[in-house]
Amino acid sequence: MILAAENVRKSYRDQPILRDCSLRASTGQCVLVRGPSGGGKSTFLRILALLEPANSGTVVHGEQRWDASRPCKVSPYPFLTVVFQQLFLWPNLTILQNLSIVLSHRPNDVLPPSSMELLERLNIAHLLDHRPHECSLGQRQRVTIARALLSKAQFLLLDEPSSALDRANTSILIQELRFARAHDRGLLLITHDDRAYDELADQCFELEDGRLQET
Repeated sequence: MILAAENVRKSYRDQPILRDCSLRASTGQCVLVRGPSGGGKSTFLRILALLEPANSGTVVHGEQRWDASRPCKVSPYPFLTVVFQQLFLWPNLTILQNLSIVLSHRPNDVLPPSSMELLERLNIAHLLDHRPHECSLGQRQRVTIARALLSKAQFLLLDEPSSALDRANTSILIQELRFARAHDRGLLLITHDDRAYDELADQCFELEDGRLQET
């Protein structure tokens, strides 16, 4: 299965953000996009996820091709899911209920053993009865990553996934992402300047001055 962008262009108020950016990723691969803050990485991710239109170009989800310049009302899930920097947890729901959104069981039911094992490895299993405001930023980030990993999405798009994590939890996250890749899930990681993911990446790109180049 393929996730791709072809010749994507994007400008804000006549200021070019993306200039003919192309990228191709397959399930079972990890693609890393690195670049300076404000360089258009998050915008490129949202375009790939059909959440923001470009000025021109094409986005490919498996057998589906989308004109990137047209607003799309089709949900990209379960082809892909996104972990944003803003995290987007429902504040009125418990952590268990937030996780249950992507699972096929009742929101307050006990999670399956495999799900609990993932939460234990991420050190967040004890937070299930908490609400997001009762958790630290790093804990909330791990919850949103766990929700993506528990989903049925074929591609996981993660925007600065370890920005609030210490070195130990980043190492745990890398192991979980390696496991997901080994089970034929595609990974697209957006990062500012973190070399921690180099060992995981099959392809690395640099986005600077609006141009995406493989490094």
